[in-house]
Amino acid sequence: MAKNNSADDKRNRARENARQIAANQAKKEKTAKTILYTGIAVVVVAVLAVVSVLVIQQNKPAVSPSNYVADGITAAKDNTLVQPLKMPEGEESDLPTPSEAGAKKGAATVTVYLDFQCPGCKAFEEGNSKMLRKLADEGSIVINYKPVSFLDRMSSGNEYSTRSANLAACVIDSQPEVAVDLFDALFAQQPEEGADGRTDAELLKVAEKAGVDTSKKLKADPEQTVKSCVTDRTFDKFVEESSQNALDDGVEATPWVLVNGKHTDKTSDPQALATEILKATGEFKG
Repeated sequence: MAKNNSADDKRNRARENARQIAANQAKKEKTAKTILYTGIAVVVVAVLAVVSVLVIQQNKPAVSPSNYVADGITAAKDNTLVQPLKMPEGEESDLPTPSEAGAKKGAATVTVYLDFQCPGCKAFEEGNSKMLRKLADEGSIVINYKPVSFLDRMSSGNEYSTRSANLAACVIDSQPEVAVDLFDALFAQQPEEGADGRTDAELLKVAEKAGVDTSKKLKADPEQTVKSCVTDRTFDKFVEESSQNALDDGVEATPWVLVNGKHTDKTSDPQALATEILKATGEFKG
């Protein structure tokens, strides 16, 4: 009888040990699952937080640089930035009117959509800028420049089109008097298509050589300077939106030139372009 009791005790102890082992294993598995689920929850919360930030940033309205009107700038005599001849409804500007800067009553608007990575835009400026500025200095026209970023793919991932247009916005916001000189400098230092675009440091050097004070504060955001505006890419979204607006308005390529709102294909012949412009002003009959 003692033997049976001893055998029963052994079986009971074995069962108890097995139960405790199973309980411990279950406890470990529960703890592991808790840690796993907690970790997943933390990751999910972190991902949701990042997504929320990205959504908020995506939906934030673009910061518009000062001195731009309808996604562009307008230059009159002596490269002075002025209001457009016809101000878009709902927009305002502190710039002088064209007549205050010497534009004649019948002056025409020559609109140039340009991309600082575009070789054709560089060729257009080299071939036509003297003629256009002469007409502007005579009061016959105002020149409406609209920088866009169509060619980011041509700078080996550097997004030079957007970054150079952003630089232009940074400078125009703070120092409109050197805007056209900056455009000339950017075209003079245009990187080759398919090569690396200019770095931020190189862009800032181009600006400084054009007479830009890169330490000057922005008008649209006094906490920013031209330098921080370039490195932070402050106006990237503005550039993106204005480029999309250009496409929506029917711009098919750059340079894309309008004379009083009508597209012209005479971009490679300065004399023919000048004739078309003067016809629009009424100064040339023919």
